[in-house]
Amino acid sequence: MRRRAKQRLSLLLLLMPALAVASSWPDTPLPSNTQTSDVAQHIVFNGLDMHAQVFSSQQSQQEIVAYYRKQWAPNVVVNQMGSTEVVGHRDGDYYTTVQVSAVGGGSKGNIGIIDTSSAPKHPTLGSGLPAPMGAKVYNDILYPDDPVPARTVAMRDTLSPAQNTSYFSDHLVADGWKPAQTAACGEGPCIQRFERGDSQLTLLVTRIGEGQSQVIMNVLKP
Repeated sequence: MRRRAKQRLSLLLLLMPALAVASSWPDTPLPSNTQTSDVAQHIVFNGLDMHAQVFSSQQSQQEIVAYYRKQWAPNVVVNQMGSTEVVGHRDGDYYTTVQVSAVGGGSKGNIGIIDTSSAPKHPTLGSGLPAPMGAKVYNDILYPDDPVPARTVAMRDTLSPAQNTSYFSDHLVADGWKPAQTAACGEGPCIQRFERGDSQLTLLVTRIGEGQSQVIMNVLKP
């Protein structure tokens, strides 16, 4: 369960663009000595179905990027995100993104495929969950077919982690959630857990810059 949750969180950066519906997905070419696994049976990202995988490879990050540059030339885009590189390619209505980073003598990363033909114009993100005034909800991800269905909502706002924790605690309790543990706020992130019936909600608030915090809510059995 922890490994699956970690895989989900690692996809947040990869999944910033709007993703869309597809009933069947094209195969992504893979370099030799590369293995993939599905993140989930079914993901709904910002209201839209998508296909996502994680991969590990004996090939280096540079070799992976070079492989996709050659495979997808001339319609390929490569962006640097810190120590990670993101390779993008569009083929008709489908857009494939490969996020790759170095690990040991090889590499690892994520593969996401979207169908750009059915992107929604005005998705409603964070519906049913509280959000402070002025907060920007940028991810709302559902895992409806997991053994334990889950939902992850991510937003940014201008409140401090302590102020966010107080705000969400008050609003979640008013909505029927009961604290399952006292909020823990140290020098790092604030963490608090709630329960409502057989549903569980974990609140994680992190300072991401001067005057900005990131809020992530993970709900099991939403």
